[in-house]
Amino acid sequence: MGYVGENNYFSFRDGGCEGKNGHSIDTTGAAYLGRVLSGLFGRFSIGCGGFENLPLVYSLCGGISECGKDVYICENTDIPSFVFGCPLISADCGIYVRDGKIIFYDRNGFIFPDVRLIEIMNGKPAKKSEKCGRISSLTSFRDIYINNIADSLNISSAMPAGISCGDRAVRSLWFEFFTGDDDELIFQISNDGSRVNAYSNEYGFIPYEKLILIYAVMHNKNSTVYLPWDIHYAADYIEKLNVKRFDYNDMPPQAVGQRFLKDALYMCTHIAENRYSLGRIMKEIPSIAAARRDIVSDSETSGKVIESENGRIILKRSGKNRISLTAQAYSSETAAELCSQWAEKLR
Repeated sequence: MGYVGENNYFSFRDGGCEGKNGHSIDTTGAAYLGRVLSGLFGRFSIGCGGFENLPLVYSLCGGISECGKDVYICENTDIPSFVFGCPLISADCGIYVRDGKIIFYDRNGFIFPDVRLIEIMNGKPAKKSEKCGRISSLTSFRDIYINNIADSLNISSAMPAGISCGDRAVRSLWFEFFTGDDDELIFQISNDGSRVNAYSNEYGFIPYEKLILIYAVMHNKNSTVYLPWDIHYAADYIEKLNVKRFDYNDMPPQAVGQRFLKDALYMCTHIAENRYSLGRIMKEIPSIAAARRDIVSDSETSGKVIESENGRIILKRSGKNRISLTAQAYSSETAAELCSQWAEKLR
């Protein structure tokens, strides 16, 4: 996912929207967006990461409600707990507001693909309804989320692992399962808890995509694993994995059921629970690396894959006149070299 486009009010990218040209979304724009969403979805759940976001939250709710649709509000919650709760209340559209940006989630808890963002971008406001929809408050799904993960594990106490995370609410979730004071394995959490890298004294830096491959080998050995099209190509050559690729715009039901693709905490608790298997699998999976660079370009190359002798190049739209170039390889040196070479070619 990357930059999709913009309309008169918003810029759409990475499963959500933000104000155009660096401007913040105002309450009038949020209410307009709520009316547009009401014409596309039937049931809504809205959460936010701090009380300072409540003006946008209630403006969204007002726009949705006046068009006759119901909306459930979960104030001051973290993203992992909120996303986990969306399917529990059968929400067609989950909306999370943080730092003036709005992120959309589908009924299964996955970030909206580009095709849905285009529908919203080009959508028209629904007509006002004679009867307003209900606006209901919910408590956080945090405790339910924590208990759900705990029930899936065979542990009785926190596991040894270091935790590095700038988001206090997300960090406290991880401390429910990890001691936070271990130097042999450290998890580095980012993107509001949706992405994680790791560092091991024995194996060095472990990027997010490699953690996904470790989990897949650990828990899906000799069975079919569905992975997004842009996950590192090394996955296709792991002996114990039968990999099928998919596009988020056309997600197969089998991929929807793979929780590790959307829940980083769930994935990492199950990896850490099997610390012995982690070491064994690390030796079976090749080293992977990626290098990224944004370049100025107005060419239509979004979603293009270029196969190279030493790796693979992925091009995505990252802005109105910008392209994000990602070079994948088996070593960081090769990835950096490929990235530099193709950046010059595209310029």
